[in-house]
Amino acid sequence: MRAKLRAWDQADFFDVRHVIWNTWMATYGSFVPEEDLRSFFEDHYSVEALEKQFENPDTVCYVAEVDGHVVAYERTFFNKEEKRQYVASLYVLPENQGSGLGKELMRMAAQEARRRGLDNVWLGVMVQNQQAVDWYKKMGYQIVEEAPFTMGNTTVPHFVGYVPVQKIETSAEKISKQRER
Repeated sequence: MRAKLRAWDQADFFDVRHVIWNTWMATYGSFVPEEDLRSFFEDHYSVEALEKQFENPDTVCYVAEVDGHVVAYERTFFNKEEKRQYVASLYVLPENQGSGLGKELMRMAAQEARRRGLDNVWLGVMVQNQQAVDWYKKMGYQIVEEAPFTMGNTTVPHFVGYVPVQKIETSAEKISKQRER
């Protein structure tokens, strides 16, 4: 598998939508009705919404390509009021999960945080997405609160917390060394 991580560009919008939708259906489809997923998706990930993200100087997005195909997407943003770097979205197509791409994308978020002089990367993850909760915890995820998250007409609990930048970097370094072998 030949992977390449890079900042996204406008030509990636349709591929990003594909990654998000397919990941959502596989991950959230068992507890959020498809019509609610679709409503939230069209509100937050339409081409117009992606264009706004692209133009926002506090938002930085990345994609991971494997053999020239976009298979993962990450959106980070800096909240000036809270002085926090967030991972707002991190999606890896199901068939590419477990490949280390998620950790590499988290390393990109850690670099953004470090560039701003921050020690943590903040994120939210749905409580019912146990696979992701466990994955983030292995990286050092510290849950600070549980809060509601609404998609369409469905509200689910989600954890809000942070991962220390140092732990992300250590975790991603292990993946890089394994790939070099």
